[in-house]
Amino acid sequence: MFYLKFGIVLFTLLILSNNFSFVFAQSMYDFKGKDTNISPLYPNTNSNRSSSNRSSSNRSSSNRSSSNRSSSISEDYQNIKYPSKIRFRYLTGTYSSDFQEATSSISSIIWDGVGIGQSVFKNKTSHPDKSVELENTMIDLSYTFGDEYTLTLGSSAIYSGKFIGTTSDSQKYNSTNVFGYGHFSIFGVEYGIFEILLGYQYIKYAYLDLESESTAIYWSSFNDSGNLYLAGIGIVF
Repeated sequence: MFYLKFGIVLFTLLILSNNFSFVFAQSMYDFKGKDTNISPLYPNTNSNRSSSNRSSSNRSSSNRSSSNRSSSISEDYQNIKYPSKIRFRYLTGTYSSDFQEATSSISSIIWDGVGIGQSVFKNKTSHPDKSVELENTMIDLSYTFGDEYTLTLGSSAIYSGKFIGTTSDSQKYNSTNVFGYGHFSIFGVEYGIFEILLGYQYIKYAYLDLESESTAIYWSSFNDSGNLYLAGIGIVF
């Protein structure tokens, strides 16, 4: 009787264990077949790579457009140019003291910034032992910066001159053999077709081969330098 009861209980447990295994296996199958919205630990590298490529492409496009805008602005700035103008100018300046009187004049024509002209410098000095009178003629080359407000820088070269020197014993010396150079700067302001001009000029020169009727050689050469402030007016077309 005892063995019969034990057999019935064992048989019942066997049936229950088979049913439980079947249900558990079915549940595992259903779980594996379902989709899940849980993100994986490592994201999809292909998706990140395409996103990175799109970002790099956008940055490259932005950089190219910015570079194009910068180059366009630079080209526009380089293309800015003042209109061509023709300028006629005349300036003069004078210096005088008890023993010296010096004058200078500058005449020039300027076209599109490039100028050419002529300067005439005269100097007369008187000392107890000698007196000197001379005149230098120079050719000027210059360049003008600006439009309505201008700055002109130029240089000069002496190509002709005349020197007369007189000593205290009335001996006269003459020479036309001269060389020298100079430079000048001019600031200008336009008022309509006119210009108001202020300038500064420096000149250095030397006369050689001084000749005299006397056989005694007193002077062999004469050199000097000077500077003047000038003012003038110009016409602009």
